[in-house]
Amino acid sequence: MAWAEQRTRVAVGRNVNVSGKLIFHEPVRIEGRFRGEVRSVELVVVGEDGMIEGKVFAPRLLIMGELRGDVVGCDRVVLGPRAKFFGNIETRNLTVSEGAYLDGNIRMTRVSVKKTAVSIDS
Repeated sequence: MAWAEQRTRVAVGRNVNVSGKLIFHEPVRIEGRFRGEVRSVELVVVGEDGMIEGKVFAPRLLIMGELRGDVVGCDRVVLGPRAKFFGNIETRNLTVSEGAYLDGNIRMTRVSVKKTAVSIDS
């Protein structure tokens, strides 16, 4: 899982609250609180102190903090040992670490995100 170690740019820093729609063309990390929609063509990381309330569209998602909402069209979702997830996950691959909390619905798909084309323009 070397991709989980990939360098990311912090988009929402600690002690920051943001709402709206965030669109990225590079790996990104959410360390603060975000409410809305996150779209990326790369990796999205929710840091240990991070929280997203809304929808996430990305090929790869690593949740170390908290996510409340929907994860759509991911190739791979990983819930770290302190992750808290409430909502719906649609993915090809799901890893839930020991200690993670998961309350929601999971839909495993066979179609790659590359085929479903996560649109950044939406």
